[in-house]
Amino acid sequence: IPGGSSSGSASAVCNDLADIAIGTDTIGSVRLPASFCGLYGMRPTHGRVNDEGVVPLSHSFDTVGWFAKNAKNLKSVGSVLLDPETRDHATS
Repeated sequence: IPGGSSSGSASAVCNDLADIAIGTDTIGSVRLPASFCGLYGMRPTHGRVNDEGVVPLSHSFDTVGWFAKNAKNLKSVGSVLLDPETRDHATS
């Protein structure tokens, strides 16, 4: 049971259908599926990753995060998504 609204993304990585996957986290929707599926899951500080195009549940808590099976891939995604030029300047 992957759990959380981003469980489809976690399931894709867990079942080797993708190397990485994006998810959104408001109250655990990246962290819980990552834990349940034995993956790395990253929930950065609110506003650190641009959330343009994300349908909000709670604008003050919603955060774009990601899943990976290994630390190397987790870091690679972070190097792109956490680039200072890609952050949400309105909230961070």
